Amino acid sequence: MKILLLNPPDKETVQEFPDEEGNSYIDTEDFGFFPPLGLLYVLSSIEKERPHHEYFFKDAVAERCSYDKLEAYLKEVQPDIVGITSFTISLVDICRTGELVRKVCGDDVKICLGGHHPIAFPVEAAQLPQFDCIVVGEGEHAFVGLVDAWENNTDINKVFGVYTKEKMEHFKDKTIEDKRFLKSVSVPAAYVDDLTTIPIPNREYIRHIKYSSVVGVSSDLATIISTRGCPFLCTFCDVPYKKYRTRPVDDVLDEVEACMKMGYEEFHFYDDLFNIKAKKVIEFCDAVEARGLKFTWSFRGRANAVTEESLRRSKQAGCRMISFGVETGTNAGLKELKKGVTTEKFVKVFRWCREIGIVSLADFIIGFPFERTVKDIQTNLDFLISLDPDYAQIAVLMLLPNTPLYDEALEKGIVKPGVWEEFCLNPTPDFELSYWTEFHDLSTLVALQTAAYRKFYFRPKYILRSLLKTSSFYELKTKAKGGFKLFFSKIKASVTSE
Repeated sequence: MKILLLNPPDKETVQEFPDEEGNSYIDTEDFGFFPPLGLLYVLSSIEKERPHHEYFFKDAVAERCSYDKLEAYLKEVQPDIVGITSFTISLVDICRTGELVRKVCGDDVKICLGGHHPIAFPVEAAQLPQFDCIVVGEGEHAFVGLVDAWENNTDINKVFGVYTKEKMEHFKDKTIEDKRFLKSVSVPAAYVDDLTTIPIPNREYIRHIKYSSVVGVSSDLATIISTRGCPFLCTFCDVPYKKYRTRPVDDVLDEVEACMKMGYEEFHFYDDLFNIKAKKVIEFCDAVEARGLKFTWSFRGRANAVTEESLRRSKQAGCRMISFGVETGTNAGLKELKKGVTTEKFVKVFRWCREIGIVSLADFIIGFPFERTVKDIQTNLDFLISLDPDYAQIAVLMLLPNTPLYDEALEKGIVKPGVWEEFCLNPTPDFELSYWTEFHDLSTLVALQTAAYRKFYFRPKYILRSLLKTSSFYELKTKAKGGFKLFFSKIKASVTSE
């Protein structure tokens, strides 16, 4: 059989960063494109387990693939089975892609929906008419079982983690008692506890695509996952599977070496949490140095697990950049968000990064419930600027379903019950995301966000230091593009303190 794994186009994605007119002044592509690793893992797993099938992979997002081009590709390949990955904000494109596959390939083609969306909304996802079934959880083992069932004409409902509309009827209005999951997970989900049982992603399928990050140094980036899951309980985050699972360091570095042989030199560790403990990072650095590997790498980390020693060892082993979720600027706010860290620790960590020479990125959010006045927001933003990171990403808080903040917003009437479920059953491009608007309307929050970007990046001290630290033409080009974008963006003349 011909099996296609597909990352659908993103032509009608719900806007995450709207300006005053509802448009996005920071587009998705401004951040760069990362490979859809989850989809690649599924492909590599079934390719290894069932080598007798013919396999295809299409990343329509990174390849800027239009629907016309995707239609031509489907006509050429004529797959028997199509697996489509998903995020809920991309649901309009996902359903349109499913309809296109059915139109081109006929009624006999089998279409499965996987990715984040069926995990977040399994009941609604199973009812979408464009798909024969969904996979809830990680698909490496579930998809193999699904393909076997289709090949042998057996009941796909017996495959663990696979759900049809009929099977889902047995789980409506139920919850599962499993401490590995958030309470929002309502059906038994397929997850891989032993990460050594799955092969590394086969990047031959994507080697022709140049992936990159707006904060990277090259236009040819590889991403790697060394762990899965996050045990922390931040109130705004919807990572559903809390069990932290690690891969052996040697397996991770085998993958790094395989990528280096393919020509990759820059690596980003895309773990939800790379540095759960400083000891883990130091052991990783020991292994890198023992092999004599020279490569540039970065990761997303938590400041509470950082030590000065772990930063120094990381720098010695080739680490260029670490991004930290700072989120807000007071200890009271961090406590409400259950971040498990203090502002004093952030000050230390960002100072260490500056002294050691590791590029730092601070992720920040405005619009939390405890920011009742504009002055509250500005005070928190002043803390961000005082940290003086090399980069800052400033978001307006989105209220994501299956999070404590969303539940609180429902109780206060800030979000209407059922709006996401309605969208998931009937996705339309005009769907509006939810924000905490109890104290500030969205236009005020967006104006503050835009002004904060300008204030941070247009400091003369920052501009000079940034230019001096630029190490590649790609980095210079992305910085220039970002500067022009911010300079010409529309903002309100001023926002008066409340």
